Amino acid sequence: MSIFIKICGITNDEDANLSIEYGADAIGLNQYEKSPRFVNKKELLKIKNTLNDDVLIVPVFVNPKEGEVLKFLDIYPNSVLQFHGNESLEFCKKFDRPFIKSMNIDDSMNAYDYQKDYPSAKYFLLDSGNEDLHGGTGKKFDWKKIPQDLNNLIVAGGLNPNNILSLLDYFIPFGVDVCSGVESKKGVKDSFKLKKFIDLIKNYER
Repeated sequence: MSIFIKICGITNDEDANLSIEYGADAIGLNQYEKSPRFVNKKELLKIKNTLNDDVLIVPVFVNPKEGEVLKFLDIYPNSVLQFHGNESLEFCKKFDRPFIKSMNIDDSMNAYDYQKDYPSAKYFLLDSGNEDLHGGTGKKFDWKKIPQDLNNLIVAGGLNPNNILSLLDYFIPFGVDVCSGVESKKGVKDSFKLKKFIDLIKNYER
């Protein structure tokens, strides 16, 4: 068993490198300008220059224009794209890259219907976002809503070192995604929380 670990909301090269050093499989770079964790081009280049080329980068977009995605791919051409808004299937597919489609879990969400709407998505990310933040809220959704027979799910939404083992005892997804749960403040990771979160998962796998 190996659980895919994505550390999202990375805003600087130090946190990016710490995440990989501690054992994360991917880092998420927010490209939604309204987010407090938005990463501009200057910082994107700085992060790129300090990482090995084989590190998996996941840019997080919310209803972007085509040009925004292409500009990011100019810097990180091997990215796995994450779409966190109302993007159509056609839009998600047009960049010829694997993509993650997120869904905010609420009372009206039917995960099975959503999956059918995006049949070419590589993974689906379950989150607890709202209309303003689209993720990174620090709030947990009801895990009973997880469709447990799907094997391409990444669970996010309020995960932290205090509840990650509870999730894994309930359901082991393909992957997990953490943002605010390992921060000291918005956009800045707490090295102790970050390492503890990853270590707990690695130890659980053994």
